[in-house]
Amino acid sequence: MTDLKSLDRSVRRSRRTTVRTVGAAVLAASLLGVFATGCSSNSSSSTSAAASSSPTAPPPSQLPDGAQLISESAKTTETLHSVHLDIKVNNLQNLPVDTISADVTNQPSGQAIGDASIRLKEGDPFTKTKFLAVDKKIYVSSDGTKYVPVGDTQKVYDPGVILDKDKGIANVIAHVKDAKAQARETINGVNTVKVTGTIDPTVIDPVVPKIGDKVQGSLPITLWITDVTPPKSSTAATTLPSTAASPGTGPNLVQAQVTKDKGNATIDLSNWAKPVTVTKPAG
Repeated sequence: MTDLKSLDRSVRRSRRTTVRTVGAAVLAASLLGVFATGCSSNSSSSTSAAASSSPTAPPPSQLPDGAQLISESAKTTETLHSVHLDIKVNNLQNLPVDTISADVTNQPSGQAIGDASIRLKEGDPFTKTKFLAVDKKIYVSSDGTKYVPVGDTQKVYDPGVILDKDKGIANVIAHVKDAKAQARETINGVNTVKVTGTIDPTVIDPVVPKIGDKVQGSLPITLWITDVTPPKSSTAATTLPSTAASPGTGPNLVQAQVTKDKGNATIDLSNWAKPVTVTKPAG
């Protein structure tokens, strides 16, 4: 009987020990869970706080639509009354002009004054000279004082055509095909958008004479146009009406390069709308 009582007391002590052990384990697990949850919550909060306090990088600037930019630039260029023109020819044969740097105005039409490396006849060497164009005549001078006539602009080179609405650079810009904006670049100190495309040789030929000779198909052309804020939509009218004279602002053409075979011709424009005066030589 004594042994049964002892056994009963032993069992009850074992049960109390087990309950205490299990309770302690449960309590420890609960505390651990709370601690872990708290750490997780704090870590998450810290991460969220860090994320919210970190500056968000602005999205990359979107390039304007190439075709729209071409259209705007053509309208702006069409209304220019004066501009400075630079043309450089590289590795192209049989062109009448090698380099030209001139101030051009269409008030009145077709006038220009500057320096050039030209040849009066095909096959002749290039001659560096000062020149002016007025009334469809080319006059040259060795020192810029006395100018003598050397022929019609159509037979030599007509720099005044650059501002001709029908055959000039505005017409070239307007007829660029497959225009695609490629990048933003700084050209001659001006922030520009680079646009690539193609041009029909007959369109570029008045600006760069004979560059279209023996060309089958189109020529590659790249334009760099002043980077200005475009209209709000593709259907919005230009901010500069085509009937108003350009004040020299807007999406001006800064540079254009036409490639033919392994050579090219580069056209630079600057001093948009800066007044130009050309005086016809006496005699």
